[in-house]
Amino acid sequence: MRYKVITILILFVFLVTSGFGCKFNPFKKVPKEYKPVTLEYWGVWDTQKEINQIIQTYESTHPTVSINYKNFRYDEYEDKLLEGWAFGNGPDLFAIPVSWLKKYKEHLEPMPSSTKIPVQETKGTIKKEIVTVLKAFKGLSPYDIKQQYVPIVYDNVVMDNKIYGLPYYLDSLVTFYNSDLLIKAGIPEPIEDFHDLVEQTPKLTKADQSGYIYQSAVALGGTHNIPRFFDIFSSIMLQNGVQVKGSSFDPLEDRNSEDRLLGTFGFYTDFVKPGMASYSWTKDNPNAFEMFINGRLAYFFGYSYHADDLRERGVQFQWDITNFPQTRGAEGTKYYANYWVNVVFNGSSKKSAAWNFIQSSASKNTIKDFLTTNKKPTALKSLINNQLEDNNLKIFASQVLTADNWYNGYDFELAEQYTAEIIDGITEGRFSIGGKESVLELFVNRINQTYKK
Repeated sequence: MRYKVITILILFVFLVTSGFGCKFNPFKKVPKEYKPVTLEYWGVWDTQKEINQIIQTYESTHPTVSINYKNFRYDEYEDKLLEGWAFGNGPDLFAIPVSWLKKYKEHLEPMPSSTKIPVQETKGTIKKEIVTVLKAFKGLSPYDIKQQYVPIVYDNVVMDNKIYGLPYYLDSLVTFYNSDLLIKAGIPEPIEDFHDLVEQTPKLTKADQSGYIYQSAVALGGTHNIPRFFDIFSSIMLQNGVQVKGSSFDPLEDRNSEDRLLGTFGFYTDFVKPGMASYSWTKDNPNAFEMFINGRLAYFFGYSYHADDLRERGVQFQWDITNFPQTRGAEGTKYYANYWVNVVFNGSSKKSAAWNFIQSSASKNTIKDFLTTNKKPTALKSLINNQLEDNNLKIFASQVLTADNWYNGYDFELAEQYTAEIIDGITEGRFSIGGKESVLELFVNRINQTYKK
């Protein structure tokens, strides 16, 4: 009996120390790269159903990675992020508006030059089998971003020659119009530029005997009752050549830029001034999008998600989309880009896996079906032609190459608030558009406050 025990022990040692034992040794530690990880992924506007389309594609070929997605209301999102990190249960990766990138930069991990992660591949020619192998993935370079994505993405996500985020899609302001109201007013085609808009406004704006505007041509000139008023105002500034881009905000440095900024404020606020040809809006009007849904607004400036809402609400009139109007005589076209990017928290212990997921998910082959299914405009140059053939996306796709934005500070919400205060001050008579030096300097000084860390 004693000899049998010794023989079994010798055989066991042989198996453990041999090549055979290396494969099946129960005491051998699993390599770090093969250990299962669960990534916490947070967002706002993308629903669980939409993101699951991306997650399932990734998980099907990455057996060691699971992704747990949560979406929050926008008004609670920042608090939830800070709370989660403070208590150690925040996300490994998350989506933020591109205008928050500078604000969050010190909390973000830039894209690494490479990642290693287990993937499933099919091996063999006659007898095929699926095997799991550790594979190295090359990260994108700033040059790759410039080559693969529309220009504004490079301008936004590359800081200090490092990549801090990637978008799944890129939205830009477009013009929604009520075809029934245009036909009723004898207008055969929607506007192409702002000159057309001013000409059509008197034909489309209706007021009762008390002066209340019950049907409006367009929602312009106000702030609180116009969704994304800041984006609309910004688009007009950019089209007019106001010098607003850069590490500081100084549109008054150049005399031409100063005059154009004054002209932008004047043009925008004219739409709420009784007696002006473009008078079409008041602070007492309901929310512009709701007014459009109710068939009492001819033109509404919005994004692709507004199209989703219109389809879901089943409006009782004919509507369509055309390009955002341009300034007649301006050089080229310019549209306003507003989009979200996926980023990685630098305090995460799973940064490599998080970046691998973002890079893989945002690639052409993975994101194409997601964009088509969910009617999202592409940020990738290679998918633009494909979307130009899609009636739901062609207008958005036609704008992405020249989509632009400008804010480069640390507090977008405060900059938006300051802009609203200046616009409201002009329309309510507290600031004089004639005293340009004071009102413009006040605007510039306030915006520059948000450029300080």
